[in-house]
Amino acid sequence: MTVENHFRPDKAGEIPFTTEVELLLGGIGRAMYPDGTLQFADQDCTPVVVYSPRLAEQALEDFCKQHIERYRDHHKKHKAAIQEDVTPAIEPFWE
Repeated sequence: MTVENHFRPDKAGEIPFTTEVELLLGGIGRAMYPDGTLQFADQDCTPVVVYSPRLAEQALEDFCKQHIERYRDHHKKHKAAIQEDVTPAIEPFWE
């Protein structure tokens, strides 16, 4: 399965919470699947580390808005590692 990676800070006006999560995760873009769903995932790791469920773009924005404090807390906890381009996993809080 081919999965494209999208890092789109230029869409901050349209999807501000998604953009904030991208930045809080240190530039982890969204994986775009052939069915059009998106998921925050670090595809440069083995195994791939995921940071959200797979959702349509607006649903992902809504998810990020609902859970923005979890991402802010994750960033605060791992800020030094993130600044060193390390991608600490997040405890999955979605089903």
